[in-house]
Amino acid sequence: MQTLSQILTNANATLDLEATLPTGDELTLRTNYANQAVYDASATIQLSEFKNEYLVGISTNITVPLPANFRELQEHPQLWVNTYWETYPEVEAEEKYQLSSGAAYCYVMGNPQGGYNLILNNPVANATLSVIYQRYPSGMATLTDKCELSDPTFVTRKIESYVLYARGDDKFQIAEQRAQASLLNMAGREMKGSGGQGKDTPSRISNPLS
Repeated sequence: MQTLSQILTNANATLDLEATLPTGDELTLRTNYANQAVYDASATIQLSEFKNEYLVGISTNITVPLPANFRELQEHPQLWVNTYWETYPEVEAEEKYQLSSGAAYCYVMGNPQGGYNLILNNPVANATLSVIYQRYPSGMATLTDKCELSDPTFVTRKIESYVLYARGDDKFQIAEQRAQASLLNMAGREMKGSGGQGKDTPSRISNPLS
């Protein structure tokens, strides 16, 4: 993994032919570009780097507050029911009017400012809820912070693209193509599971909160 300092130095080596950190306003600007690049990647594809699991015990809760860094569901939420997981498929809120009152489903309401809630229909009482979700990037605030992406080269290339575009340099198109190639590589790696195998759904055999 590379730090923000290493990423900025690599970008500067291409942009200004100096393998050193930029300084002053240029350092501030390119740091902003670096964080913007990470957000671009997380907004474009679902990455395992931003996958979290939220486990919580519920009683008869219908509305469950989601973590502050929640962005979107990655998989359908699951409720542990004695000896098995029951799936609560995500639907659009307005679809509930076409579903039966006893159906197992869920939907998400809210926004980043006010927070998100998961609304469960007909949840099992006193169960364990598992929510696999995509979170927002943490951001790189200092030069020693590490890039959260598996391929930090994407961030380097995006910085080059942003700077060249701002300069009106047509070579930004080449930098952008190289950045997109890195992004496609990360997307391709997401299709592999453990040990390089194709992804499948692992079975769970015990209550994770027991």
